[in-house]
Amino acid sequence: MVDAALIKQLKHKVEEELRQRELALLEFWLQELKKIEAKRHRDLAGLQSDLKGFITRVETRLRTLRGGRS
Repeated sequence: MVDAALIKQLKHKVEEELRQRELALLEFWLQELKKIEAKRHRDLAGLQSDLKGFITRVETRLRTLRGGRS
């Protein structure tokens, strides 16, 4: 039989690890968006192009994480 305190400790450890990974992920994508913003695009078309590139990167990453399924 597994100790309830051990289960609670392991659960807390896993939740903290997931929180840290999510934090790192959000910080990464926020920096990527800030790079797009910092470009100071001369026209809407340039901004749209950069945003489409960003969206493509996110979609590609999602497909990879899902194991190639769309």
